[in-house]
Amino acid sequence: MPTVKFYATLVKVAGGRKTDVQANSVKELLEKLSREYGGKLDRYLKISTVLVNGENIDHLRGKKTKLKPDDVVSIYPPLGGG
Repeated sequence: MPTVKFYATLVKVAGGRKTDVQANSVKELLEKLSREYGGKLDRYLKISTVLVNGENIDHLRGKKTKLKPDDVVSIYPPLGGG
């Protein structure tokens, strides 16, 4: 089952640094996270950067990227500052 790691603000929103989610694709994983954590995580998931095993999904197949049981999915919220 893929492991999801949360970073920065998402750690507090999700209530922890990581969780395991049974999913076959990034899209399915994000949908399950959205249902599990509800609205408080939803808004971040739409604008976060998602990596699978350290590679941005934009360089793979986007949300259609297939997941294997030993994959690590890292989710980073947008960074702000000046």
